[in-house]
Amino acid sequence: MRDIFLVLILLAFVISSFRVPYFMALGYLWVDFLQPQRMGYYLFNQLPVAMILGAGAFLAYILFDRERRLRLDTLQVLVLLLVGWATLATFGWGEVDGSAKWDWVSKALLFSVFLPFVLTNRVRIEAALAVMIFSMSAITISGGLKTLMGGGGYGTLSLLTSASVGLYESSTLAALCCAMIPVVWWFYRHNSLVPPTRLTFLLAAGIIASFLLVIVGAEARTGLVALALLAGLIWLGSRRKLLIACGMGLALVAALPFVPQSFLERMSTIESFEADQSASTRIAVWKWTLDYVGGNPLGGGFDVYKINNVSITLQETTGSEDNRSTTVRTVTDRARAFHSSYFEVLGELGVPGFAIWISLLIMFYLSARRMSRFDRQGRKEMRKSSAEAADEDATTVWVASFGRAMLKFLPVYMVGALFIGVAFNAVFYDLLAVFIAVKTVAARTFETQKAVAGKPRRHARRSSGEAAARGV
Repeated sequence: MRDIFLVLILLAFVISSFRVPYFMALGYLWVDFLQPQRMGYYLFNQLPVAMILGAGAFLAYILFDRERRLRLDTLQVLVLLLVGWATLATFGWGEVDGSAKWDWVSKALLFSVFLPFVLTNRVRIEAALAVMIFSMSAITISGGLKTLMGGGGYGTLSLLTSASVGLYESSTLAALCCAMIPVVWWFYRHNSLVPPTRLTFLLAAGIIASFLLVIVGAEARTGLVALALLAGLIWLGSRRKLLIACGMGLALVAALPFVPQSFLERMSTIESFEADQSASTRIAVWKWTLDYVGGNPLGGGFDVYKINNVSITLQETTGSEDNRSTTVRTVTDRARAFHSSYFEVLGELGVPGFAIWISLLIMFYLSARRMSRFDRQGRKEMRKSSAEAADEDATTVWVASFGRAMLKFLPVYMVGALFIGVAFNAVFYDLLAVFIAVKTVAARTFETQKAVAGKPRRHARRSSGEAAARGV
């Protein structure tokens, strides 16, 4: 029955794309987030759904899409450079066979480069975000309900599938849920598909609540750190800091009685990492990575962690304060994953690959800062009738508010990436593609403003508003 239901959804995307070509790209996003091929029992998991929808999205764009705009952004160029260098590192001098990881990484990143060409207007952008949010919420609502029924636990959180990959890995899901909360709230406040109402408020609040429940159910320390940072960013960006601080404090006090004891015990290990084998092994692997890159600055290609061999010393203290005993033991671990996006990129792609990836993150953040000021800067460039001004003012607010949501998403993602391997996660790159599409809409809006204001582009100097619109 589940297979039939998933196939019907797939067919809905495919058939709809004959009338609305960009629906094929939306179908690929659905597969990227939900991974339905891992949920089927027989029929659906036999189909190469990602390949079908990816190739279909490209063909639909070439053959049927009338809004083709080929404008390559600097961020897209960096993603292409990252794919190219990863290919060289993996197949040129890679020490292990990383072709399996290269296969899904290259597909995800190349599709994120293609996606902004499809998302040419506000409706398409919001439709893509809706697919991302609701696909992710299908996972979190299931996990949140099971958490309420006592089905949580580190490494044992029950989700839609038992596969521990992508969003179905509990630590990854917890961190990305924290990062996506500002995006969900922005979509509720500013989307043009469904205006904000009490019903949509309840829907948005329910999705955010499911995100928070998954963070508790996953019992991942990464989720707690990311959530603390998100709370700090929301407080810093608020105008009523005292009210927000009091509200957060009351919410925390009210939630504590319902938090499982296992969650509190798991979080307490943050302070005593010397006795925690998981944390100590990660630090040992990070040291191994630095030593490896010191001798191999070009990296070792995808999955190079499989050659590592680390030994750690654990100290366990037991007994009362007056009568304590300390036990020291040595543990050896092999082929231990990086458990950090920064060390993952450094070890696999070396110094050049790390430079490309970190440049991508920095430029993303700087572009988001410029975009967040678009509503204040862009309005200074036009003088027109009240009707036209109101219409374009709504667009500038829409663009600027999305930039502010990204200013919360990206730091939370970067902090979460310190402890989990999400450097090549499709969620980040799909959202980057949406950001690039919003930048294109902002640039087009600014050009319209200047044209209506009677300022020929070839004689006009680039103003601060245009720089904000382009985000370069």
